[in-house]
Amino acid sequence: MKNAVKMGCTGISLLLYWRLIEPEEGKYDMTILKSMLDSAAAYGLKIVLVWFGSYKNACMHYAPDWVIRDRTRFARVIKEDGSIAPFVACPNGKELLEKDIAAVSQVFLFLKSEDTQNTVILFQVNNETGIIGNTDRCHCKVCENLFIEGGYREKYPDNAAEAFMAESILSYQEAIAKKAKEIYDIPCYMNCWLAQHSPDSIPGYTYPCGGPVYRVLDIYRDKKKYVDFVSPDIYTPGYRDFMRIAEEYCFEGNPLYVAEHALGKSSRAYKNVYYAFGEFGALGFDPWAIDCAYPDMMESPLCDCFHERWSDEAYDMLESFVPIRDCMIPVAENMGTVRLQYWVQEEGETSVTLLFEDVAVKVDYCKPEFGASRGIVIRMDDKEFIVLGCKSTFCFLDRNGEKLRLKDSWRGTYKKRKFIRERRNTISWNDDAFTVMLKECGVTLNILDE
Repeated sequence: MKNAVKMGCTGISLLLYWRLIEPEEGKYDMTILKSMLDSAAAYGLKIVLVWFGSYKNACMHYAPDWVIRDRTRFARVIKEDGSIAPFVACPNGKELLEKDIAAVSQVFLFLKSEDTQNTVILFQVNNETGIIGNTDRCHCKVCENLFIEGGYREKYPDNAAEAFMAESILSYQEAIAKKAKEIYDIPCYMNCWLAQHSPDSIPGYTYPCGGPVYRVLDIYRDKKKYVDFVSPDIYTPGYRDFMRIAEEYCFEGNPLYVAEHALGKSSRAYKNVYYAFGEFGALGFDPWAIDCAYPDMMESPLCDCFHERWSDEAYDMLESFVPIRDCMIPVAENMGTVRLQYWVQEEGETSVTLLFEDVAVKVDYCKPEFGASRGIVIRMDDKEFIVLGCKSTFCFLDRNGEKLRLKDSWRGTYKKRKFIRERRNTISWNDDAFTVMLKECGVTLNILDE
């Protein structure tokens, strides 16, 4: 956790396995959860608690052994040919749902009693839900009856099986979230193993059928109640893919939260975090794991804890996270308004001009060949501007493009809503105007001259 703090993270996603919480039926052990709370509190981090219950990447490998062994009481998916998918839970199996709810209820009772510092701020209801294993839906007797009685072929002629599984999966997770929130009201969400926009992307075969993918987002949008939002796991590289996925998951009633984002040489995580906050007003941005790059599994981890070494990408992430962390409240309060503008340098770009009605901010990228400049500008009032980011210089312009003088410019950080001045910025004169250097990552308070 100490490396996460150094990197500028404000929270950490921690995985809670059902098999460790309830190793024997009806006997609960919260030792690992207590350790999580204590460690996170010691480092000043918040926790996103990820429940590995009946579904983890569409399978039930993290359920207790007594659940996995009993295929009669705890229903599995039945394929069309009658064969069983032994590690894929049927979402309409009542006995399994009851046990999943019971375990989560014990977790939330523990949090209500023990989490006195409100360390856990989000709860993920299972992980990458849906069914997978060469079938697009369950054909057990219960599911067959529900499918026919629900008229899914008539209501959803183009994707009846996926719509049926989406409603079934959502109903399962809604029941867990409802009970959990009755005990201790923490926001609950679902994450998603994405479907690709390709004919080769087949539900139940190449991705879990029934999860909140773009093909059934209308069902999740219209029917979710206790699940507060659904979130993408983004492992597709490229600017266009990130923007498309973020837009799909940023709709009314569903704020963008990037539950997982790839790390590795082509991941662009250090850039995409600025698109997430600047363009989409995201609730959060969670790279895969600082100790393991994915999907580039052979890449060096961001933080090699054994040798106490950081990779180059770790420093890229630090340069992105630290300024946002140090300016979190102004960023959060101004996202989605005309007061906040952002920049991210892409290939071939050397500068950008951000417009604020009567004032503009011209940002020049320090090393155009590296493509690493990124940041945010927030207009606090008529004369005060916060600029955060790295690898840039900037100046202010009037309506006519003439450079404006700065009265003052300070490096610092925010403590809640108060800017704490740490040192005056390095500034240079150019045509009787100030240019401010922002080469190293940080936050600046800039005050225009009268």
